[in-house]
Amino acid sequence: MNARTTFSVLLILILTTVVATTQTSFATADNGPEAFGDGQFRFNNELVHFSFHAKANKNGHASGRAQYDNLTTQTTVLVRINCLSASVFTASMGGIVLHSDDPDFPKGARVLFAASDDSVVLPGGVDDITPLFVNPFLDLDCNDTQPLTILPVENGDVRIEL
Repeated sequence: MNARTTFSVLLILILTTVVATTQTSFATADNGPEAFGDGQFRFNNELVHFSFHAKANKNGHASGRAQYDNLTTQTTVLVRINCLSASVFTASMGGIVLHSDDPDFPKGARVLFAASDDSVVLPGGVDDITPLFVNPFLDLDCNDTQPLTILPVENGDVRIEL
C-alpha cells in the first residue's frame, strides 16, 4: 500500500468519525415552549374539529399551524401561528388566517385562541380549548390576552411542553 492510498483511507476515516459525532446546530436551535392538540368541541350548538401545533424558539418567535373545521356549517379556517405564550398548563396562540371559507374569519384576519392541558394539573382531567377569536387590535398579541370562552375538548388531547 503506497502513502497516497494510506493517506486517503485515513482521511476518509477521520471525516467519517467527525461527521458521525458532531451534532448539527439545527437540532438545538428551537428549544422554546411547544403546544399541540387535536380534538373536537361544541360551541353555539355547532361541532368543531381543531388541530394545532405551535413551537417557539429560544428568542420567543413562534411558528406553527392551526385548523378549525366547523363540522356543522362545513367551513374550514387555516391559521399560520406566529405567537405562542405558554405556562405550565395553558397556552395562548395568535396568527393570521391563511385560508377560510367561513365569512366570520376572512383571509388575512388576525386571530387568537387558547388551550389548556389539564392532565398536568389533574391526571385524567379534561383538556380545554377556545374557539377562534378575531383580534381587532393591531397592538394586541397572544402575550397580552387570553380569550374568555374556554370549552372542554371531546375526543382529543392537548399537550403543552415548556
